[in-house]
Amino acid sequence: MTPSRISERRRHSAWTGWRLTLVIAGFLVFVAVVFAVFVRSADADYRGEERSAIARAKQEAGLTEIEGASKHVWEESVWVVRGKDAAATEWFVWLREDGSVKEKAEDGLDEAAAAARFQADHPGKKIVRQLPGWFAGQPAWEIRYIDDPASKRQAILFYSFKDGSQLKTYSLIG
Repeated sequence: MTPSRISERRRHSAWTGWRLTLVIAGFLVFVAVVFAVFVRSADADYRGEERSAIARAKQEAGLTEIEGASKHVWEESVWVVRGKDAAATEWFVWLREDGSVKEKAEDGLDEAAAAARFQADHPGKKIVRQLPGWFAGQPAWEIRYIDDPASKRQAILFYSFKDGSQLKTYSLIG
């Protein structure tokens, strides 16, 4: 008995191994492209603000080489740009809505000195994040640290950029 044409077609599926692999690969490429576009669009506003802050720091503070820029949000949103001028002097520039504040890095507490000061004041505590910012109307260093390792409770401490004095500590609940 010979099989009919219909049963012969049923045995040979159109979804052969290479076709199925091609469809799956195409779908994975599509998902990767959609994810990349989503990440770029989600990050676009922040990157645009960062570029504007760097351009403003170059214009207002005379920086020629930028080492980094970070946004600090506490009492107000402030962009902090670190860079060098034409004479290779290192500066911190705090860009606020009502103007900018420019300080020589050597005249204030640098990142390593702020961390050392913190370790001297709080031995054994682990720093989670450290960044320059604006607190109590002045340039400051914000240090977020693990206050209680058992409960993973964290705290935020502010040091004055100019003299290294402790400004305030906030204990976070959680």
